[in-house]
Amino acid sequence: MEKLNVGGQALIEGVMMKSEKYKAIAVRKKDGEILVTSEDISSKSKNKFKKMPFIRGIFILFESMIEGTKDINYAASFYEEEEEINEGFFEKTMTSIFGKNADKAASAISMILAFSLAIGLFIVLPAFLVRGQQSGQHNIVAALKEGLIKMSLFVLYIYAISMIKDIKRVFQYHGAEHKSIFAYEKNLPLTVENVKAMPRLHPRCGTNFIFVVLLVSTLAFSMITFESVLQRSILKLIFLPVVAGFSYEIIRIAGKYQNRFTRFVIFPGLMLQKITTKEPDNDQIEVAIASLKAALGYSSEDVDAQEKSLEQAEKLRGQA
Repeated sequence: MEKLNVGGQALIEGVMMKSEKYKAIAVRKKDGEILVTSEDISSKSKNKFKKMPFIRGIFILFESMIEGTKDINYAASFYEEEEEINEGFFEKTMTSIFGKNADKAASAISMILAFSLAIGLFIVLPAFLVRGQQSGQHNIVAALKEGLIKMSLFVLYIYAISMIKDIKRVFQYHGAEHKSIFAYEKNLPLTVENVKAMPRLHPRCGTNFIFVVLLVSTLAFSMITFESVLQRSILKLIFLPVVAGFSYEIIRIAGKYQNRFTRFVIFPGLMLQKITTKEPDNDQIEVAIASLKAALGYSSEDVDAQEKSLEQAEKLRGQA
């Protein structure tokens, strides 16, 4: 089978995987069953704009925000149903206002709140803290200080949420996602043993992407003088898609080529992945493998044939 580019996302007791052809979600239910759902997204991948350099990163940014929220809520829904949680005031209010669309409305509201929090914490607050140094010759220094504040806040935020028990499990699934993708990229049979032996820090991780966005925005806005915190914040928000598009190309290059520059660029993100990924157990690895196989479009026959051919190739290499 042809080699596909694959990415993923850790969910609540599950993993989402996506290739150019399929998107799949595997969730470990409370009874131990792994539920796998997949959809053909090949028609969506034919959009020319999604393949254009510097433009495709913008699509990735917004799709990851919108679809990521939906996927997390989908995985969480299994545990809400099984635990038979009684409706609280918020759930009752949403149901009375939006009826059957209450879940979609709740997802939209949660995404808007999360986006607003991110803007306030990583755009407005840093600009406010260095507002007295944003004119003339001090602009570069102020921008660098602002960038340092943003990055520090981001690391502290990630570290703080990593202390939460449920988030720790999500980070374990994050590690399982990376390990399974590494195994696939190395042409290894997708078994628990092979996946477990893989590293959990991946250069194309979304953590790296966010960190590079922070770095690129710091360098870009260090060259522009702003009149006020409000003006600076608005312009940063407007140019965020441009920064994201540029940052995505850097991450793609870093994922393909290994040299001093790419290693330097991705090093902070890789170190941060030591927080955002944890070593998974065998059950979590099984979920990641199930999701990856579905995203690759493997049937059981495909898997058997691939593993046999790889085993034969390994034997031939050993005899050579």
